[in-house]
Amino acid sequence: MDVTKRNKLIGGLLNQPAPPVVEIERFFDGNDDPGSIGCNLVNHPGVEIFKKSLIGLTRRGDVEAVYAQIAEIDPGAGSWPFTDTVFVAGRIELEDLRKLLEPLQPDEVGLGKHFGVPPIITDRHKQPVLAAWWD
Repeated sequence: MDVTKRNKLIGGLLNQPAPPVVEIERFFDGNDDPGSIGCNLVNHPGVEIFKKSLIGLTRRGDVEAVYAQIAEIDPGAGSWPFTDTVFVAGRIELEDLRKLLEPLQPDEVGLGKHFGVPPIITDRHKQPVLAAWWD
């Protein structure tokens, strides 16, 4: 884990209104903490698989952006901020997103409005927003 990047990320998150969000690339930059995402999974696929899959979404023509909503900004020394919800802005079909995220074993993939999309996302993107959630 890159502690300097972790501390810089935490500083930026503390300056946001609740709930804080971060672009998915920034969430994973310096992050190797399996407890930061999907920590409820019995067979965690690994941070690198999460990173590859979620950042990979941003390279699709039907996806504008992907954000991690931070549930716990500072879970303690040696830990990265924790997310349980990822928002995907764009025209990607819900079933396509479900299929692409299968290896990450989300508990739910659905319409963002059911997960309370933060205003910072809806202000930036006029495209529909979908969400994935890990309990």
